[in-house]
Amino acid sequence: MSNIEDLIIEPILTPQQQDVEDLLTGLRAYNISQLWQNEKRPVASMIRHLDGSIAGGIFGYISWGWCSIEMLWVDEQYRGNDLATQLMQKMEQFAIGEGITHIKLETGSFQALDFYKKQGYEVYAELEDYPIDETNYYLRKLL
Repeated sequence: MSNIEDLIIEPILTPQQQDVEDLLTGLRAYNISQLWQNEKRPVASMIRHLDGSIAGGIFGYISWGWCSIEMLWVDEQYRGNDLATQLMQKMEQFAIGEGITHIKLETGSFQALDFYKKQGYEVYAELEDYPIDETNYYLRKLL
């Protein structure tokens, strides 16, 4: 084992990509030693124009037995047509088909809290003043 006196703590800097990857490798190895091997699998559904350009979509991960929605967006010109609701339903149906019974996401007070509540999501935590003068909400739903 190395001696702690042989270590240095660097000043806060913009990280090198390899350093971030090394941290992630170490963290994942620890998590696996405590739980089990986890496959963080990205999943998405897009709304496209006929030319292939994106007019909206939903993106998330299947990980640790949960579906985590990271992004949901619909171009402003198409809002009010239940497209976001259809994307949410599509993701939930996919999760159920994968045997997932829990789904989570976060949103800001300036974003879509009421929309998610209408979809059956419940707030389980809040972070006030993030971003400054706003609130970040953490929501979940049992499928």
